[in-house]
Amino acid sequence: MKKICLFCSLSSFGTGMPISTYKLAVGIAERGVDVCVVLPEEGELADRLRSAGIDVGIVPFERVRRDFWKRLWRIPALISAGWRLRGYIRGNGVGIAHFSDVIDAPFYPFARIAGAVAVAHVRVCVDAPVVRYLYRVWTHLFCERVITVSRFVKRYYGFGRKASVVYNPGPDRKIFDSERYISKDDEAIAGDANIPIVVAVSSFRREKGLHNFVEIAAEIAERRRGAGRGVRFVIVGGMVFGHEDYYYEVIESARRVGLDKSLTVTGNVRHEEVAACLAGARVLVHAPDWEEALGGATLEAMAMGVAVVAYDSGGVGECFRDGVSGYLVKRGDKTGAATRVASLLDNPKSRESMTANAKKELDEKFTKESYISGVLSVYGGI
Repeated sequence: MKKICLFCSLSSFGTGMPISTYKLAVGIAERGVDVCVVLPEEGELADRLRSAGIDVGIVPFERVRRDFWKRLWRIPALISAGWRLRGYIRGNGVGIAHFSDVIDAPFYPFARIAGAVAVAHVRVCVDAPVVRYLYRVWTHLFCERVITVSRFVKRYYGFGRKASVVYNPGPDRKIFDSERYISKDDEAIAGDANIPIVVAVSSFRREKGLHNFVEIAAEIAERRRGAGRGVRFVIVGGMVFGHEDYYYEVIESARRVGLDKSLTVTGNVRHEEVAACLAGARVLVHAPDWEEALGGATLEAMAMGVAVVAYDSGGVGECFRDGVSGYLVKRGDKTGAATRVASLLDNPKSRESMTANAKKELDEKFTKESYISGVLSVYGGI
């Protein structure tokens, strides 16, 4: 097989894209395929890749953001970075350039110019219909194949037969293993074991929907108080640079609805620490305000034996079977979400059955082996 170059625009290791890129690079190398990774800068992802024996190239570039095109003076820098990427691809004998997300789109043509085949990996749903249309045209012009992380994403963009659905691998079961934490009393969630914990795992960005979580939590708390029972809430996540106002908005909203004494915010934690934060929880509420491509937090909760109540948003419904291994509610239905959470808290046997089904589904559908095999199958068809 041709040499593969994975292009990832994040050098951190706390979100789905770099984590999946790492798993893909290591998995491809373990199959005996020559692979390298291009990143914009040094960081934890680069360190982990090198520790696993993967060659890493640094091509400095600025990550494309929503306001990028409003700042035309940045375009020459983008072209310069693209040209350096072209040189890296040619100089390293790369045959297939695999781009890890939609925001990498400006670099697709440079892979073609370098003589490599471009593959677009689509992990996010862009809201604007015009942008979705232009992106579909762009990939048609410069990419041989498209990989989407869910069936929903494939339909959402209208990619057709050119796209293959390859589910992300589930969380690392050596880390996200509830058995490891049976006797652990994690600092972030310590408290009265008789008071159940409802958790959200998300950074403080508006589209992630933590304001929805606060409103759902307030309704759950009110129901529990009426029945003489307590409940605690935990947000596993912290402030994001450029979104500070939203963080304070959510905190103030929690205070206003009376959750200030029953809500804990962990702040930003390393990916490995999320498992410990989930270990003491009974229910995860996932209520994004956008069409989410799949739902990594949902898969992590499933691995940890935490029941899931989620908005039917994007590809989230492909993570589990509604009513069997999790609950889906209509997006925006806060009362419906609160009702499902309350039901799970009040019925331990039903909750345990649901979480057992969720673990089984996770281990059958979201494996590292199926992820690597699916991507290599796409490469083999080029």
